[in-house]
Amino acid sequence: MSVVCDHGIIDLIDKGLVDFSRSDTDYQTVIKQVNPNTLDLSLGRFIRWPMEAEGEVIFGREHRSELFWELREIDESKGILLRPGDIFLGSTREFLCMPSDVCGQVYTKSSLGRLFINHMMAGVIDAGFAGTITLELKNEGKHNVVIPYGARVVQIQLSRLEAVPDRDYSKRVNRYHGQIMPETAREERNGAAA
Repeated sequence: MSVVCDHGIIDLIDKGLVDFSRSDTDYQTVIKQVNPNTLDLSLGRFIRWPMEAEGEVIFGREHRSELFWELREIDESKGILLRPGDIFLGSTREFLCMPSDVCGQVYTKSSLGRLFINHMMAGVIDAGFAGTITLELKNEGKHNVVIPYGARVVQIQLSRLEAVPDRDYSKRVNRYHGQIMPETAREERNGAAA
């Protein structure tokens, strides 16, 4: 595997890495988000905020996410306020269409990390995945932090696989392909590729 550099990222964008018809941003903006070996991704308009709720979520089993998560739209003039310890699920403005021979790893932007805002988990983006990226963000610091709508919050490092996999994400039984909104954990699905 090798990490894709800036001109390779631009080439992937030109070949459809970002589906601008399903993104809440444009080509020129995304091109400005290209770094030497990563692509910045920005915070989209909708988030899911955790609610106090009775009951429990059992990992891998179906649950009613509306009982645990409130869907909110970010006020573009105010952003989203994160107090110390606050968490939320966000999604990127960019709708990615990963090629069958490219995977990604999502990392917190260092400038956001220096405010102790952490993209916590689930950073692997499989080859063949299409959709916005759900972000798990948490304020790990001691200060209130406002994150504006459209802020560059994470970066994706793209790597070329040694070969095209037999079944990329789009050809497997999957739970998140095509997602637009920030998605909560979905029920595990068993079985062969669809």
